[in-house]
Formats: sequence, C-alpha cells, structure tokens
Amino acid sequence: MVVGVSCLGLGVTAVVVPLLAARGEQAPVRTASIEEPTTASVVPAAQAPPPAEKDEKKAAKRKESKYSDKDALAYFDQRWDDETHRHITDIRTTGTYLRIYTDLPDSKDNSPVSLRLCERGMEYLAELGVKKRVVFVQARTGGNGNPVLANVLGPKDDDCRVTYPKPKS
Repeated sequence: MVVGVSCLGLGVTAVVVPLLAARGEQAPVRTASIEEPTTASVVPAAQAPPPAEKDEKKAAKRKESKYSDKDALAYFDQRWDDETHRHITDIRTTGTYLRIYTDLPDSKDNSPVSLRLCERGMEYLAELGVKKRVVFVQARTGGNGNPVLANVLGPKDDDCRVTYPKPKS
C-alpha cells in the first residue's frame, strides 16, 4: 500500500508542477511512444533555397561582363530553371545577334542542350519582335576561343543545327 501511495504522489507531482510553472499557460504536450516513427516525422523535408540564394548561385557561376545583356539574362532566369538553363554563363547581344555562352565543351555541337538553348534564344528574339534573328550558342573558352555549338544564321536558316560546308575537292 505504501508503494501505491508513493506512485500516486509522484504522478500528481508530475502533472501539477508543470501546470503551476506554466502560470496559466498551456505547457507543450510530450508523448512517448514505442511505435516506429513514420519517415515523414523522422527527417524534415529538405527545403529549396530561397529565390535570392538561387540567384546568387547562378550569378556566381556566370561570367558576366559589362557587355552582358541583363534583360536577356533576366528573361532566361524567369522562364527556365532546369539543367539546360544552368549551362549558361553569359548572354550578349549585338544588334539582332544573340550570343549564349555556356560551360559546355566544344564536343557538344548539335547536342540536345545546345539546340534547346538556341531555340530559347530564338523565342527570346521573337518576343522582342526581331525579324532577322541570329543566335549563336557557344562552348566554353578553349584553344579555339568559344566554338559555336548551335546556331541560326537568319531567316533562311530553319533550325539550330550547325551545318558544315562540304570540303572542296
């Protein structure tokens, strides 16, 4: 009987003391469980970095200069955030020419990524109302400068594939 009274006293103390300490505020409820926790409660989901942090990472990878077309970069940033877009290091315009510089090697000519970037460049120029659109997607700087990976050379060029002239015999 002494054990029962002691247990009752401990139980009352465990309940009353936190209530008195809270001074009328409800104390957080803690529960113990021997059940396996669900995976959702074990590890909180990883959150994506805030947009400002994303922009800083993009800007850190880019090699912008005083010649960079800030409007074109903003257009691409707002429209796309995929693996293709992450290859862009700079965008420059000269007249109706749009040059998209990338981190791609010169072996990626006519690759799906370079062709997609070229098509996006055409879309950008079309939205600006440019009639004679010229787009160059360029490889990272190497021994040959920035080789062209994909291009459209004007109204008569109907796709972004780089074409090579037949050698003269």
